[in-house]
Amino acid sequence: MRTIPGLLVLLPTLLFADEVYLQGGAKFTGRIEAQTETMVTVNIGDGVVGVPMSRVERIVKGRSPLDEYEERARRLGPDDADGWRSLGRWASQQGLSAQSRQAYKNVMTVAPDDAEARQALGYILHEGRWLTEEESYRAKGYVQYDGEWMTPSEAQQARAGAAADQARQDAERRANLAEAERIQAEARAEKAEERAREAEERDTWGQPVYWGGWGYGMTVWPSANSLSVNPVNRP
Repeated sequence: MRTIPGLLVLLPTLLFADEVYLQGGAKFTGRIEAQTETMVTVNIGDGVVGVPMSRVERIVKGRSPLDEYEERARRLGPDDADGWRSLGRWASQQGLSAQSRQAYKNVMTVAPDDAEARQALGYILHEGRWLTEEESYRAKGYVQYDGEWMTPSEAQQARAGAAADQARQDAERRANLAEAERIQAEARAEKAEERAREAEERDTWGQPVYWGGWGYGMTVWPSANSLSVNPVNRP
């Protein structure tokens, strides 16, 4: 049973059925199977829906097509192909798809080649044989690709197109990765050059240099300590 906690989707209206009107204007139509203080369950033909009573505005009882279907079905014998065919057609018109399919299945147990029942159940006549949709496509030489039926040449073109798209995406991804690696390598190189310049600037002071003003040969830059000369007492 499906419980609807919030807003509910409007379903096709069935004539002369129980109607459960909801607050806000929506309603469920079918046959009420059970009703309590907190929940009402409605058989809509394809299943049972649970509706919280807190969402119900009013309930109008009536005779549903599901009641009519079951009453008619009880009067039919298992070999009454005409009766089941007529009931299947009527159920389809009333929106009872599950019951309609069951009625047509009962027809096929008696008349396996019944055209109306076969077509209603999705069979296709191909070269004098009733086939399912899948069987009919395969009999015609079709193949299934990506959920669709197509000719082998169409499937080959679709596969080739998909392969080309994948190859293009792979090439773009490789190009993007290569570009990212190049940018990172340039950033690492710039960082290394910056560290080298900083190290060179730190090592400049205190390195030996040639300074002709102090005499011949190699000397060094004077440090702050060397410039502080203690006074000399002269006689």
